[in-house]
Amino acid sequence: MGEVDRMDEDIARYRVGIRGKKWWSPFFTWLLDVAINNAWVLSKKSGSTYTKFKREIASTYLTKYGQPGKQGGRSSKSKTSITNARISDELRYDQMNHWVSEVPNKKRRRCAGDNCKSHVRTMCMKCDLGLCIPCFRVFYEK
Repeated sequence: MGEVDRMDEDIARYRVGIRGKKWWSPFFTWLLDVAINNAWVLSKKSGSTYTKFKREIASTYLTKYGQPGKQGGRSSKSKTSITNARISDELRYDQMNHWVSEVPNKKRRRCAGDNCKSHVRTMCMKCDLGLCIPCFRVFYEK
């Protein structure tokens, strides 16, 4: 079999499983597959199989350039809160300097009030929690 036929066979069998929404995404993954296949053909003498070779490349790039993922979503519950709030009860019920302000950059936040599902542009300056106006006073009362 010719080298091009072997390359097409290898690429079809071990295709990169990344699907993008851009029009150029299939071309990019094909070029990536061709480059990996050509590098494997050049280093075939090392005795490594095609899948082991691809894993070695992936693990090398992950150890060199890998970064921990972002933590998204709502912040977790405070360990010192009896009421399962996102801040400690000591800070929540201290009755000092809890002021309403606007969320920076006009972004919306989820209200931290109990059983409130609204997305708001107001927050407590001290606690850095998104709170709607009806929930604000109720949230800081025992």
